[in-house]
Formats: sequence, C-alpha cells, structure tokens
Amino acid sequence: MRPFIDERDARLWNADARELPRLLDGEKADAIVTDPPYELGLGTAGDVKRWDSTGIAFDPAFWETMLDIARPGAFMLVFGSPRTWHRLAVAVEDAGWLLKDQFCWLYASGMPKGEWGDHAVDRALGYADPRIGTGRVRDSASLERNVAYDTAYAPQTPEAARWSGFNPSLKPAWEPILVAQKPREAMLGRNLLEHGTGALNAAACALDADMAELERRYRLNATAGTRGTDPRGGGVYRDCGAAAPRPLAPRIPGRHPSDVIMDAAVARMLPSDAPRFYYCPKARDRPLVAETRMVRPERRDAAWRRSCSRLGLFPDAGSYPASLLDPGTLALTVPAGTARLAHPTVKPLDLVRWLTRLACPPGGLVLDPFAGSGTGLEAARAEGMRSAGTELSPKYLPLIRQRLDRPVQAGLF
Repeated sequence: MRPFIDERDARLWNADARELPRLLDGEKADAIVTDPPYELGLGTAGDVKRWDSTGIAFDPAFWETMLDIARPGAFMLVFGSPRTWHRLAVAVEDAGWLLKDQFCWLYASGMPKGEWGDHAVDRALGYADPRIGTGRVRDSASLERNVAYDTAYAPQTPEAARWSGFNPSLKPAWEPILVAQKPREAMLGRNLLEHGTGALNAAACALDADMAELERRYRLNATAGTRGTDPRGGGVYRDCGAAAPRPLAPRIPGRHPSDVIMDAAVARMLPSDAPRFYYCPKARDRPLVAETRMVRPERRDAAWRRSCSRLGLFPDAGSYPASLLDPGTLALTVPAGTARLAHPTVKPLDLVRWLTRLACPPGGLVLDPFAGSGTGLEAARAEGMRSAGTELSPKYLPLIRQRLDRPVQAGLF
C-alpha cells in the first residue's frame, strides 16, 4: 500500500494500526510513542464515538504486533485515561511487554464532564433546558454538540432543586503515560551494542537544577557525616559496600527525569525548594481546518479502490475531505456536506517531543500507530528522528499534512 505521506523522515499510511507491521516490511522500531483511543465512549455520537469504542487499546493481540516490530529493549510510551488505563496496562503486559513505570501528567486545566444533578432530574421529568445557547464550544471534545451558555442553570422543579450542586464526575487533573519495554535479549551493555536500544536518554531530558546545590548534595550523600549516627553518612548511602561508593557528582547536566510531569499552574502549588519536574500544559496549538467540503464515493467499486490506492487512502471510510482527492477521484464521488476538521484529543507538541527524545535514541525510528493530528510525527521530525505511523480516519489527514508543512521548531532546551 502506498503511504499517504512518504518523505525522507516521515511516513504515514491511511490504514488500520494493525496493518503497520505489514506496511513496515520488516523494518524495526527503536521506540513507540503513541496516544491510542481511551475506549471511553465519550458519550458522543458520530466519528468520535466510533474510533473511541473499537476495543483496540485493550486487545493484547494488537500490542503483541507492536512487540514484534520493536527492537529488543525498545521502550514504548502510551497515553491512557485515569478511568481505563488499568485495562490498557493489562493488555500491554499480557502481550509480553515489561511494565517499567508510568508518568503521572498533572494539569490544572481539566473540566468535569458529568451532568449536574438538578439539570438531570428536570430532564428526567420532561423539562427542556430553557436557556438559549450563545454558540458552539469550539474546543469541545465532541467538536459539534457542546453549546456555550451565558447563564447558570436554574432548577425548574422542587425535585431538581434538591440535587443542585451534585455531579457524578470529578475534575480530571492527570493522565497516565505507561512506560513499557520490550524484553532485552542480553545484559544492558550488550543490548545497547547490538541493537542500540535498552536505556532511556536521561541526559537529553535532564530537568533544570541548581547544579552547585545538586553537587553539594551528591558529596554529602557520598561521604561520611560528622557523627557516627548521621543518616547521611557514606556507609548508609553506599550501593554495596566500600567497593561501590555513590558518585561524588551528578552524571548528567541537571536533575534526573522523574515520572511526574506537571503544568505551571500545578507547579505553583509546590514550595519553592521542591524538586523540579518537567512542566507542560495541555495542548493549546490545535490544528484546525475550518468548514471544508466532504464527499463520499458514489460506488465502492474497482475504480474507486484503484483511485484510493493511487492516493494512499483507505477505501472504506464513510467520507473524505475533497481536498485529498484529485479530479479523477472526485468524479467518482457525491457531496457529503461540510465538516470542521479538528482532533478532540490533541497532546502538546512540547510534551511529545520530550517523551520522544527520552524513549528513542538519536536518529532512530519512532512509531505512532495512532497518528491523530500528527503530533508524534511532528515531534520526531523536530527531534531529528525518523517516524512512521498509521491513521485510519481520512478526516485527520489534512491536519497531519498541515503539521508537517510547518517549519521545524527550535529545540526546547
């Protein structure tokens, strides 16, 4: 199958993620960084409901295919949902991956999604919401159904008033990112020599630190205290006796990356002398294509499939942005209305760049089987790495193309 995007450092197929091993034709990945469907259902309809309800993220057979195309010792970082990540973790582990850790990405910008109790009771009693919406919420998860109101809801019945202030949901303020590793074939040093994988690039992802203070603490931990009972005496902090004392100085230019990530708002809650973490807010730069013309095939015949094969498009999608098709292929379609092209679960580019740099050795190949709006492909390019991935929905291909057409951003550090 022809890639939809086939460039020197980035390849993307408009295909099911399960097809990636066949499409790579024996090529092995140095790392996988991906954001699969959370399988939440999201309470929405249409495309979002369909792609978030397939079960692929909880299928060990799928993650076993990812294991097969990764080098021994390669790391896989997978975004999950606080509500369903346990099923994701079990599926990944059952596929043969080793669960090494998980990042806790803390942010202060989440919004509770549940329906308020008074509104729910009134609706159950047959009362319609009397408010008039001021317009569609442009960044809502469903992209179409959410409406903004300029007034708070007032219960219309005594039964509803009793439940004012009740809500079935908590405010989302964190997301897990699983850290999994394909088992090594040998001891770490041999695996690094033979496969170039097996360790995280901690130095390239070091966190800001007062190096003078950090060096002082290293020396304190590695040398005997002034009193025999001093808990920071060298004997306490040695790894295995006098033959292996702790280092006198940091090995990397900063603080070792931790498994906590937070945005600036959360960081402000910490004392000024708290250990530093990697800071990253939720995505603000969401690729968007305003109302665009959509088409669908008049007949899904051999001519249609040949045209899709030539353009690198999945032939069985419900509809396609007209901008993806050439004149010959457009002649085989009929109008399918218009659509606003935007992905509901965009991750911040800075965060994905940092994770990619951590998991993948310099110049390596990083895979993203759920490309979405193309954040992973753009992140790999910005970090000087090669990338390959799949995205099943043609609706998101213009967003990926838009990302990869942007100039490469300067390094983060």
